[in-house]
Amino acid sequence: MFASQEDQLGRLLGDTIAALDISDEDFQAAEARYRALADYLCVYWGDTQAGGAVYPQGSMRLGTVIGLIHRNDEYDLDLVCRRDLSAESVTQAALKADVGFGLELFVKSEPEESIDLDDEGKRCWTLKDRDRPFHLDILPALPDIEAEPNGIVLTDTELDEWQRSNPIDFAAWFHQVMRTEWLRKAANIAENKRMDVADVPHWKVKTTLQRTVQALKRHRDLFFADDLYNRTASVLITTLAALAYTPGGSLYEVLQDITAKMPHLVQMEGNVYTVRNPVQPRENFADRWRNAPERAERFFQWMERAQADFAAIGAQRGVDRILEKAAGAFGARAAQRAEEAFGTGLREARRVGAVGFTPGTATLVSGASRPVRPHTFHGDVGPGPA
Repeated sequence: MFASQEDQLGRLLGDTIAALDISDEDFQAAEARYRALADYLCVYWGDTQAGGAVYPQGSMRLGTVIGLIHRNDEYDLDLVCRRDLSAESVTQAALKADVGFGLELFVKSEPEESIDLDDEGKRCWTLKDRDRPFHLDILPALPDIEAEPNGIVLTDTELDEWQRSNPIDFAAWFHQVMRTEWLRKAANIAENKRMDVADVPHWKVKTTLQRTVQALKRHRDLFFADDLYNRTASVLITTLAALAYTPGGSLYEVLQDITAKMPHLVQMEGNVYTVRNPVQPRENFADRWRNAPERAERFFQWMERAQADFAAIGAQRGVDRILEKAAGAFGARAAQRAEEAFGTGLREARRVGAVGFTPGTATLVSGASRPVRPHTFHGDVGPGPA
């Protein structure tokens, strides 16, 4: 089953991180929800002076979605709601109110009344799904005429000036960084499923960079579980990870390498920490640290802990020990699901007689000279070579 101890570590680590994924069913439900919202607002805006667009941003667009521990593993999915108005024609407060009114009408139009609208954030509205473990954070925005065609300016109730961003070009940059691996993995899925690469669902493909970002976000959530105010923002993690990423290497090697490099990619401009948006340099992803220096301090403390915890996982030998350390880094539930997935794969390999033990080690390997007799994990030996 495994050619080496490194392969075993990679499989267990991959299964642990994969356990953080949103299910296909929930992702498709979220996609259907935002498309329904976009269709509704398109009709609603048809009677107003300007149209707009609704599209995903953040982890939903990047393929790095994980559940939020502090919200009972609920998935936080982000959308942009862009109105095609000029920034001179509307205030930030008026734009947010306008989008909020459209969202309120959308909620009332849902026949089953399965969603609620909340005004939670300084920038966003939130649609909460009553029947699914996710919510949609909806960011009101306008086109940025200085960064066409995809730049936006957005509302922030704590700031007087419009803030600038570009989630579409940011996602394109992120995907370009991992393009070679993504295409290779998509081709493998297409071949196994006997389908065209263009038909492979984008959320089915996970590169080592995407898995690393998911791993870092979950470790972050555990580290900051009692300190949400200072929790490092996901976009900052994603940017630093992509900047640090070097193609090639196993998942564990990439995770270690990226985590070691990330602290050194935070820049100082005068007395201000900066992590510039690579597609919109006017946006500083570390700007939240400006008036809260403890956030920067906690970021570097977290990075030290992450490096130590990931090194501890790699130092282990044996399934139980690896999963024990993985549980500390990514949560007991994720490690438990990895153990279940490992057991399923092991049973299948034993069924076909493809698993053995390397003499003098406790590592499961493929192609060993002495196949293990298949069994059902209940003590009864099944048919197979003696």
